[in-house]
Amino acid sequence: MSRNHLMIPSIRIKINLLIFFSLIMSSASAQWDLIYKAGFEYPVQLLNDTGITFAGEYSSGNNVDCSSSTISSPQDCNSGRDFTDNTPIDGHAGFSFTKLDENGVPFENQFLDYFTMPWTCVLDNVTGLVWEVKLPFGIHNKDLTYQWGGVSAIGRDHPNREGPYFDPSWNELVEGSNNESFCGFDDWRVPTVNELSSIVNHDTYVPAIDLTIFPYWGQSGYPYWTASPVAGNSDVYAYVISIINGNDDFSDRNQFNYVRLVRSAH
Repeated sequence: MSRNHLMIPSIRIKINLLIFFSLIMSSASAQWDLIYKAGFEYPVQLLNDTGITFAGEYSSGNNVDCSSSTISSPQDCNSGRDFTDNTPIDGHAGFSFTKLDENGVPFENQFLDYFTMPWTCVLDNVTGLVWEVKLPFGIHNKDLTYQWGGVSAIGRDHPNREGPYFDPSWNELVEGSNNESFCGFDDWRVPTVNELSSIVNHDTYVPAIDLTIFPYWGQSGYPYWTASPVAGNSDVYAYVISIINGNDDFSDRNQFNYVRLVRSAH
């Protein structure tokens, strides 16, 4: 009898603690939903392989055909799509792109080069993203640069956003592309850092991208903006991807850098 009386407060304490933690988790979930819906979401991103098709030798040097006489362990080029799907007909190594016309329709003949049959954008068959192909003129000019923080920059419309968001920034490019239904689509935006990283070809540099798919690129050495701000105390920076070596880095938001647009196909 007394034992039962002694257990009741303990049970109540446990129940109260469960309710307390439940309320905390519910509140946290509600705040997470608020943040998610306010423009800070980071969706799951499919990634391409690295594009690396060479093997390293010990103690120095590389072997271009992915074989090594000094290293027996598997290397980057021995695994992933660059190894299993190395068919250069639709992109370097494991990359796979479909070339689209001005209406977003795939060309019947995917094997012609750009200067024989120019395409307007490309669908990445691995990630499902559609990419803008730059031009030497107009709003899609490869040499145009912008400050950071325009339409589609992550956190731009959040009431508690931090750091500067510049206008007009890249708005003319984003809004112009959507208003003209560039490549048949009206949902173009600036890519996140993970998305832009997905088209980097680490098998080459200057530029670190497949020129058979993306023939035009800004050659002044400026990096490409992403929509991703740098978190923490560095709220004056945003992430960029170097066209020179493909590495991600961050840049002061007031700097003028390149932009390549993207959209989600599915």
